[in-house]
Amino acid sequence: MELLVFVSILSIFFIMAASVVTVSLKNMKFNENKIRATHYAGQVSEWLRAQKEVNWGGEYCNGCASPVSFTEMASASGNQTTYCFNTNPIDNWQSSGECPDFGLDSLFKREILFTMTPTGGYVGEVSSTITVSWLDLGQERSIVTNTTYTVLE
Repeated sequence: MELLVFVSILSIFFIMAASVVTVSLKNMKFNENKIRATHYAGQVSEWLRAQKEVNWGGEYCNGCASPVSFTEMASASGNQTTYCFNTNPIDNWQSSGECPDFGLDSLFKREILFTMTPTGGYVGEVSSTITVSWLDLGQERSIVTNTTYTVLE
């Protein structure tokens, strides 16, 4: 009888220990993906900041034939334009529109929504919402970063 009680207590201890380890591993993987997503958001934010510094432009586009400046690219589809930046490293403006899949390292997708209000055909400020998403145990998780870009003073 004592042996049966001992084995029962020992098995309960091992089940609890296994549960704690499983939850810890799950949280560790979630935090790893969150750190990577934050890195990807910062990476595209810095790239956009560099593009803004190189060629702000200021012109509003809304369907123009060949946008080239930062503000023209950000307004290519009107007051709100979405881009999918699923390549790494970023070397150029990517395709406009939402990301169809998790193509960034086969786990993440990185979308940017540009919003602006032009004044007299000139854009003085562009807001961006960078969303990096990933699948975590079948559930979509994401981090969101908001940045505002303005013309140099």
